[in-house]
Amino acid sequence: MRTVEVKILGQRFKVKSDDGEEYIQNLAKFVNDQITEIQRTSQAVATHNVTVLAALNIADALFKAREEKEQVLREVRERIRRLVKTVRQACGEGAEKD
Repeated sequence: MRTVEVKILGQRFKVKSDDGEEYIQNLAKFVNDQITEIQRTSQAVATHNVTVLAALNIADALFKAREEKEQVLREVRERIRRLVKTVRQACGEGAEKD
């Protein structure tokens, strides 16, 4: 495990992680960019309020990405099920093994 120093909103943080430094720096940049965007577009002035709003935006993106992933997995499973059925029918096994 390594320690990587990142800077968010002008403050330095030490992050311990097994991931590479570049990855951790990219995470910090993403968070910093989210906070900066909210500061630019929001009337929330207090840093605490801005960081909470940024956390909510990031959580929203995460939840939507998870749901999209689950939807894709459902679609892939359904396509596989249909393909298996088609192959079985083509091989003369019939559809009784669904």
